[in-house]
Amino acid sequence: MQKFIKKHKMGIIVTISVIIMVIGLSFAWLQLTLRGNKELSMMADGLKLVLDDTMEGGIHLVNAIPVTDEEGLTQVGYTFTLENTGKIDSSYEIYLDDLDLDEGQTRMQDRFLKYQLVKDGEEISLDLLSTTGENPNRLLDKGEISSGEKFTYTLKLWIDYDATNEVMKTSFKGQLRVEAIQSQNKSLYKRIAKKAVLDNQASEFVSSTTGIDFSKVSSDTNGKGIYTFSSTKDDKYPVHYYRGAVTDNNVKFGGFCWKIVRTTETGGVKLIYNGSPDENGYCSKTTGEAVEIGTSAFNESYNSKEYVGYMINNTTDSTIKKVIDTWYQTNMTEFTEKLEDTVWCNDRSIAKTGNNNIYFSAWNRACTTFKPSLSCANDTDKFTVNKTNGNGILTYPVALLTSDEIILAGGKNGITSVSANPSYYLYTNKYWWSISPSYFYDGIVNGFDVDSDGGMSSGKFRVVFGVRPSISLTSNTSIKSGNGSMEKPFEIK
Repeated sequence: MQKFIKKHKMGIIVTISVIIMVIGLSFAWLQLTLRGNKELSMMADGLKLVLDDTMEGGIHLVNAIPVTDEEGLTQVGYTFTLENTGKIDSSYEIYLDDLDLDEGQTRMQDRFLKYQLVKDGEEISLDLLSTTGENPNRLLDKGEISSGEKFTYTLKLWIDYDATNEVMKTSFKGQLRVEAIQSQNKSLYKRIAKKAVLDNQASEFVSSTTGIDFSKVSSDTNGKGIYTFSSTKDDKYPVHYYRGAVTDNNVKFGGFCWKIVRTTETGGVKLIYNGSPDENGYCSKTTGEAVEIGTSAFNESYNSKEYVGYMINNTTDSTIKKVIDTWYQTNMTEFTEKLEDTVWCNDRSIAKTGNNNIYFSAWNRACTTFKPSLSCANDTDKFTVNKTNGNGILTYPVALLTSDEIILAGGKNGITSVSANPSYYLYTNKYWWSISPSYFYDGIVNGFDVDSDGGMSSGKFRVVFGVRPSISLTSNTSIKSGNGSMEKPFEIK
């Protein structure tokens, strides 16, 4: 095959030509088209996508022959940038369209062409061109580009090594087309859902074919990104959660910085307190006391199993609840209408007993089954403000994360193996409390906390640890601006 191709190589021509046309600007290689009913308003609001090429000739392969992927990847690709210099976030799609062939030429079939697309130094695709769809719907990539954001792409194209004789004396000519439209969907929940992948299968940062292993901490092979809790995938509002060393889950709300932890079963978005903005307005603080509202024992009383409650016997505030409610009353009451009355599960259901010791269900999930749960076994443990969805005994819609939510995020209890995890987004280099009791042992109540090394452990309730309140935004929460980074946190309308 190779000898045949080399002998007849003059009959094979691969050409990509690319054209740019941008609102108010003119370049030479790419074409931007804005479509839909919102085109005029986008222009008026200042949407601009600047597409700038860095290779005058684009990709132009003449007398090409089939080559291996290794050889194809060594060629110089066509590099272009996509930049949003306006004030409006935009969604975009990049297509590769056919161009008319010259008279007498025969079009090369997509199944003979291999391509690689790299975005900001990271490979997006390496596959046959036939996998992208058919002309004019060959979709190379799509996504969202926020105001001030810039992406750099490199595209390489070559004839696949396994091409048959049918590729002889055929040609390919095409052009890139970028279609952009102002983002109509500003829903924070839908923004998160759009990026989520199922957690029970292999994906970019999950190497196991069975999905995330919750007996291990998060990592580049055991979860980093946004995942769909697989048992909820068919629900009206599937639950999506952030895991691992993510940097795009920052929110500025109520004058404070927060980290997105997960979405809720009702389409809300649960957050954890992460300090105040810095002098530049960035949510740059990640460690130490700066990401806590203060410190507290969970309960100063600790020698009876009744003290495992966020409210003791559901009537008396725990020590930590008093701290949280006082902070909320001082800082957050004017924002209550933007918060949902979600369930805060203080799961006191029992997994096993023995020798006057009690192990609660959260301990069993964290240390034995390694199966985190978002359900709450007992109605009395469902802490809410209203009685429609829980016990209705909270004063304000605020509490603490559960140990299960910490496990989803990438934490792990250290009983069975090393649990240190200084890279995931809940690590603060400090100890801080969850709402979940672990066990009542030797007459002392213990509850789950996050350690200074990022792992989980069981601390005695009388010990003073950090306090990081959690709230949940309503399901109709919209994004005013930002992309979730520390420098551009999501700001809520």
